[in-house]
Amino acid sequence: MKRLIASTAGCLLVLTAAGAATALPAAAAGKVRVKVVASGLNSPKHLLYTAHGVYVVESGTGGSSCVTGPGLEPGKTAQYCAGTTGSVALIKGSHVTTALSGLGSVTEGEEASGPSAVTVSAHGKLSVLYQDVLVEADGKNGLAEPAKALAGTFRISPSLSVNIAAYDAAHPQDAATFGGTPGETTYDSDPYDVVPYKSGYVVADAAANSILLVSRTGAISRLAYFPTLPETVPAGVFGPKPVPVDAQAVPTSLAVRGNAIYVGLLRGVPSEPGTAYIYRVVPGHKPQVWAKGLSAVTAIAFDSKGRLLATEYSTGGLLAAPKVPGALVRVSANGKKVTALPVSGLVEPTGVAVSPSGDIWVANNGTSSATAKPSGEVLEITGLH
Repeated sequence: MKRLIASTAGCLLVLTAAGAATALPAAAAGKVRVKVVASGLNSPKHLLYTAHGVYVVESGTGGSSCVTGPGLEPGKTAQYCAGTTGSVALIKGSHVTTALSGLGSVTEGEEASGPSAVTVSAHGKLSVLYQDVLVEADGKNGLAEPAKALAGTFRISPSLSVNIAAYDAAHPQDAATFGGTPGETTYDSDPYDVVPYKSGYVVADAAANSILLVSRTGAISRLAYFPTLPETVPAGVFGPKPVPVDAQAVPTSLAVRGNAIYVGLLRGVPSEPGTAYIYRVVPGHKPQVWAKGLSAVTAIAFDSKGRLLATEYSTGGLLAAPKVPGALVRVSANGKKVTALPVSGLVEPTGVAVSPSGDIWVANNGTSSATAKPSGEVLEITGLH
C-alpha cells in the first residue's frame, strides 16, 4: 500500500511529514461494537460480502525468488522477492477458512503486493485481481516467477488470464491524468479493485488513473480516466522549497448501484486531507464528481439504505505522520454529506464490506504481515445504523 499511496503510479516514496486530519461531522456513538473476527493476516486488502461469508484478500509475504530494482529512495536499489504466499480467506462468524492459497506475491522490504481483490460467480468460483510492480514499457515486468506471470492480470479462471498491464502499456496516459512525483511513467499499471458489472467486470487501475471494462471472454475497453488536481507538496519533501504538482487521482475502489459505477480515489501526493473524491460513472457519459471531502480512500461499499461507506487510509492524507489514524466514513445517498463514524482503532484500513442488515467489516492494519504486532486483521462492526 505504501507503494500505491505514495506516488499513484508505483514509485515508492516513504513520506513522514506531519498532516492534519480532516474535520468531518461525527455520527453519534450509540451502541457501536467492534470485534476482531480474523487476525494474523498478511496485508489484507479488499473485502467481499457474500451469503456464504466475507472474503478477505491477502497480498502475502513474497518469497525467496528475488531480483534487484529501484528502491524506496531515488538512486537506491532494493530486493523484490516473489513467492506463492498470497491467499484468500473466508470469514463466517468467527470461523476463518482458506478459500484460495498459493497465490503469487512479491515484497520490497515489508511492502507486499499481490492479489488485491476477488469476485465470486454464482457457482462459487473466485476470480482474482493482481497488483503490478516493476512495470516495463511493453506491459511486462521485471519480477521473478511466480509473480512475473501474474502481476498486472485478472484471472477470471485458470484458463483465462486478462493482461491489464499490457492494455495500459498499449494505451498510455495523457497530460490530463498523468502527473505526480518524479520518476513516474505513462505506461504504469496497478490493478487494485474489481466488481462485477452487467455481463462483465469493472477494474480500477490505481496507477493508470482509470477504470476498465472487462468482458467475460477477456476483452478490455476503457470506461473512464480521472484527471489530476493541482496541489503543492510542502517544503522538505522534494527539496527545501514547496513544489507544485499535478496530484493524480488514484482510483482504488469500486461499488455499483443501478447502472452507475462509483469510484473511490486515494489522491496522489501530497494528498491533502479532504481532496479524495468519489466519482459516479455511467458508461457513455462523462464521469461526475459525486462526493468530496474525503481523505485517502482505499475501499467503498453501499449499504441497504443507499449510503456509501468508505475507509480512509489516513485522515491526515498521505503526508501525515505514521500515527495519524485511519477512519470509516459514511456518505449520504445523494453524495452531499460525509460523516465520520465512531469507530476507533483503525490503522491503515484497506477494505470494507457491508451486509443487508447493516453489519460492517473492515480490513485493518492493511500493510501488516501475520507476524507483525499488530497483525493484519478484519473487524466486524455492529450498531451503526
